[in-house]
Parts: sequence; structure tokens; C-alpha cells
Amino acid sequence: MKLLATYAGSRDPDSAGPAEVVRIDPDGGRAPIDWRLDLFNHSPSGLSWGYGGSGPAQCALAILADYLDGDDELALLLHQEFKMDFVAGFDDAFELHGSAIRDWLAAAGIRPDEEKTSPCRVVSVVEEEGGFLATLTCGHTIWFAVAPPKELVCTECINELVDAMRERAQ
Repeated sequence: MKLLATYAGSRDPDSAGPAEVVRIDPDGGRAPIDWRLDLFNHSPSGLSWGYGGSGPAQCALAILADYLDGDDELALLLHQEFKMDFVAGFDDAFELHGSAIRDWLAAAGIRPDEEKTSPCRVVSVVEEEGGFLATLTCGHTIWFAVAPPKELVCTECINELVDAMRERAQ
């Protein structure tokens, strides 16, 4: 987690050139952040912000993945909400301090610096014709075409988390 980092973005509103987002470390070091197309390819043409589209989704994912420093699952889970709460409202140039990200996560009850445990664990798997039916610790069941992973976050739990974050934001 990069609590003391600041994320800064700049672009020329009169140019079609790429926008740039850098992480500024407390010692003043600057490094461009990885777009993280390996996690999800929203916008292969680049990062953007100031509206709710694919470029801002890629920007949100890139910032969260960098901030969370390896917790890619959490970055994927939360980046669309992060986009709407932060990235969609950025102007042509922005700065976002890591403490604002920490506070946003904390408001949702998420503490990424604590031991990571998935909210959903597979407790039983029944092989059926054409796939597997997994029962999870959260009480939900999911059908898989292939054997399911041991830990995951089911769609219903994701929706519950997003709803809780929206309620806290209001």
C-alpha cells in the first residue's frame, strides 16, 4: 500500500495525445503507473478521466492496482466504484493523495493492510453433467464449467459490497 504516495495526472485538453498518470513518492521520485491492461483491458488507447467511460475505468484500475501494491483482486473488485467516486470527477490536471484512497477504502470497511482473506471460500463441490456446483461459505452457490478455485468472490457478494459502499457514500 502506498499511503504516502500522490497520484498526479495531466493532459493537454487541446491535444489528442495520451494522458499521463504518475506516482509521486514522498522523496519526490516520480514514476508513470502501469495501465494494468493485464488485469482488464478497458481502454488499450490510454488512460483518461473526467467522465464515466472506459478510459477512466482503466485509469481507476491502474491507480488502485498501484496503490494496493499487489492486491489485484481487490483492485478489480473496486475500480468501477473508485472511478465513479474519484476519477470521473477529475479535471484536466489532478492530484490524489494516497490517504484519500485509504479513507475511501476504510469508509467501505476495507483495510488492505490487514491480512488478506477472501470473503467466499468453497466448502463443497458437486460434479454435475457439464460442470461443477460449488457451495461457498457466504451461502451462495455458483456453477462452474471447470473445477472452481478454493477462494473467490461471488457476484452476489460483490453486489452487496458495492451497495454498502454506495450507502456509506450518501
